[in-house]
Amino acid sequence: MTLSIEQDLQLRLDQENLLRRIINSIHQTLDLNDILRATVEEIRSLLRTDRVMLYKFHDDSSGQVIAESIDNNRLPSLLGLNFPADDIPLHARKMFMKARSRSVVNVDTRQIGQSPLRNLVTGEATSGDITYRPVDPCHVEYLTAMGVKSSLIMPIFHQEELWGLLASHHSEPRSVPESEIEAVQIVVDQLSVAIAQSHILTKAQARAQREAVLDRITTLLHSMPSLELQSALKETVEAFSGTGGRLCIRHQAFSLQNDTVKSLADCLNEENPSIELYTCGWQPVMPEVAKYQYMEQYSVWQERHKSRNSDVWAITDIYQTSELRNLQIAFQPTKIRSIIMIPLQYRQQLLGYLSVFRNEIDTETLWAGQFDPDQRQLYPRLSFEVWRESKKAQACEWTVEEIELAQAIGKQFTLFIQQHEIYQQVQAFNANLFQNLFG
Repeated sequence: MTLSIEQDLQLRLDQENLLRRIINSIHQTLDLNDILRATVEEIRSLLRTDRVMLYKFHDDSSGQVIAESIDNNRLPSLLGLNFPADDIPLHARKMFMKARSRSVVNVDTRQIGQSPLRNLVTGEATSGDITYRPVDPCHVEYLTAMGVKSSLIMPIFHQEELWGLLASHHSEPRSVPESEIEAVQIVVDQLSVAIAQSHILTKAQARAQREAVLDRITTLLHSMPSLELQSALKETVEAFSGTGGRLCIRHQAFSLQNDTVKSLADCLNEENPSIELYTCGWQPVMPEVAKYQYMEQYSVWQERHKSRNSDVWAITDIYQTSELRNLQIAFQPTKIRSIIMIPLQYRQQLLGYLSVFRNEIDTETLWAGQFDPDQRQLYPRLSFEVWRESKKAQACEWTVEEIELAQAIGKQFTLFIQQHEIYQQVQAFNANLFQNLFG
């Protein structure tokens, strides 16, 4: 009896020491990947199971194993592999999301235990006691195909959203006491804090990077000769990881004779367009039979500008945008697939267009087992061998942050170009005055 008490005390002491190490590692580094790697190692040591992994959800509800610890290759590695959304049924997601339920499965006894932290209906806190019921046969088949006889699954949250899952797998039957679940829950709660801190840090770093880009472009615009905009365009293209770009602005729009300024549309529609054009990298190829020489001459940009004022137009896929049907032929000889078009507007005047291009990309996703992405997974897979899904010529979406950066960069180009136009008008006026006085 005394020995049993000593063993119990030693177990609790080991758990406390492991928890302290995990929590310390979480607080000692800001690198989330290091935290995740340390967490799975320590939890597997705590539970003495064959595999512990962290699974993060994607926006489309599929997910990926992003950290993993395995005991002597007793189970195969799933690190880096993706799982389709249907691998986690809707009712299971509901339990994870609304009840924050922890799940324990014993394949041999065909039992699943669930320990909710919240009432599924009211959302109020519960005791977290484990209740058992027969496990779904499909779930048993799924785990058996993975070589798993017992599992523990715990949801991980970030800002009240289901961020991912912590999964512990064992190749032999294993009971999971409530004390063990509560110990891992403490770690998961700390992990949620670390994820939140990493999210804040990542956003701050990205914001600082965007501000640095904007500063460099602003410095270039306001420190170089008045007609030299090429470097600023190149910097802009690089800021968006683009493969090409264009800056089209009106040229000699001011008339001394009648003291008027031609609109950008008038400058573009002249027989010999009065524009300045700067290009960088990949460019559309206008066919000889094309109606216009420059892509900016097509009415699609003006119509868009009229309807959306000075909004940036982020075009994910040229070939899925019906308004660009007359321009698609110019992009077909290239790999350009996406455009972000920035109208340069000063008050009510449109001064020009700044555009950045991105090429299409090929993607490869590693899945845990082959599946048909066009059909719902009706049966559990029999194999989790790596399946490579390759997709050719994919378009890349523009992010909200990139669109915001485009707006900020557009304002700096607009300010410089307006100042440049005013400078040209003053120079022309002074030259004319001098000619009249001394000519």
